[in-house]
Amino acid sequence: MKKFFFIAVAAMAMAACAKTEVKTPDTLIAFKPFSQVNTKVTGTVFPTTETFGTYAWTAGTTGAFFIENKEVSFANGVWTTATPYYWPKGQSVDFFSYYPFNPAGNVPQVQDNKLTYSDIDFSTTQVDLMYADKAVAYTDNADQVEDGQNAYEGVPTIFRHAASKVKVNVILGENEKTEADGTVTKWEVTLKSVILSGIYYKGDCVLNLATSPASGLVSWTKPQDAAGNYVWTANTSLTNDVNNSLYTDVQVRHLVKNEGVTVIGASLGANQYDGIYMLPQTLVAGQQKINFVFDVVTYRKAPGATDFVQALTQNDVALSANLLIDTGTPATSVFAWQMNQSIVYNITIGPAGKQITFDPAIDNWENKTYATNIELEI
Repeated sequence: MKKFFFIAVAAMAMAACAKTEVKTPDTLIAFKPFSQVNTKVTGTVFPTTETFGTYAWTAGTTGAFFIENKEVSFANGVWTTATPYYWPKGQSVDFFSYYPFNPAGNVPQVQDNKLTYSDIDFSTTQVDLMYADKAVAYTDNADQVEDGQNAYEGVPTIFRHAASKVKVNVILGENEKTEADGTVTKWEVTLKSVILSGIYYKGDCVLNLATSPASGLVSWTKPQDAAGNYVWTANTSLTNDVNNSLYTDVQVRHLVKNEGVTVIGASLGANQYDGIYMLPQTLVAGQQKINFVFDVVTYRKAPGATDFVQALTQNDVALSANLLIDTGTPATSVFAWQMNQSIVYNITIGPAGKQITFDPAIDNWENKTYATNIELEI
C-alpha cells in the first residue's frame, strides 16, 4: 500500500512600525486608528467604513469616564464621535479604544488598568477582536503613527489582534514518476474531507496595565502559558465535532499538481481566502490535529504504450498530521497559536510514497530424522 507524506509550513505575520511626530494642537478630539497587522483590508490602514468604541479618563482618575464607550466613525475627513468632545484646558486625557464597537460595552470589559474578554466562543463568533494600546496623558491631537496612506491627526490608536488567525492550504506535490525503462506511474488524488480536531474554541483573556509612562502609548500585558506563549485560558473541553463548519471542510476536491487549495479559511469572494479566528492556545503533540480523507487511483503505462491502465483504487484513505510543528528552530516552529499571530499551514500531499522493494532470503532446511526402520521385500 502506498504511503502519504506531509510537509507543513507555518508563516506568522509580524508587527508594523510606528513613527513619532507631534504637530500643532487642535480643539476637537479626533482619532487616528491603524492596525498592527492585516485585518480585513490590505496593509495597516484601518478601513474608513468600520467603526470602533472608545473610553477616556482625565489624568489621575480611576472610576469616572470622560468618554464612556462612544462609537468613533470616519466622516468629513476625520475620525471622531457623533457628539463632539473637546480637549479640556490644562488637563491631560488617557484613552482606550477597541474593535468592533459594542453598544453594551462588555466586549471587552474595560477598566483603566485591566481589559477582560470573557467566555468568547470562536466557533460561533468569527470577529476580529482588537484592542488598542492605551494612549496616556494626551492634551491634543497628534500625528504620532503612520499607516502609510493618510495624514489626518488624532489620538494615536494602535490596534492589536486579540485572537489568532489560522489558514490551511493543501497542495498536491509530485504525482507522476517515469522509470528508467520508460514505465510511467501516476496518481489521481481526490480530497473528500478536512477536519481540525482537539481544538479549544472558547475561553477568557485578561490584559493588565501594570505601569503607565508619564505620557505616550503603552501596551497591555498579555497572558502567557508556562513557556511564555501569549495564549488565552480555555474554559471548555476539546472539540472533535465533525458537524462544525468552522473546523470542517467536506467538499470533494480533485487536486491538481502544484496548485494549492484553501480548505480551512473564510472566503473573501473572487476565490480569495483569509484565515479563521481561533482561540489562542498552546499546542500539544497528538492533540490538535488536521485529519484528511482521500480517494487515490493509481495508473501505470508500460514502456512504449500510449494509454494508462488503472492499477489500483484506494477509497477513504484516512491520514492525520499534528498542528504542532517542531522543526528544531523556533523561527520555523509552531508551538502555540498566539495572540496577534496569523499562521498558515501549507500541507503538501505526496501520493507516490516510497518505491516498493524486496528483501529476499532462504529459510534453512528443517532436518527430520525418523526412528522407524524401513524394510523392503523382493
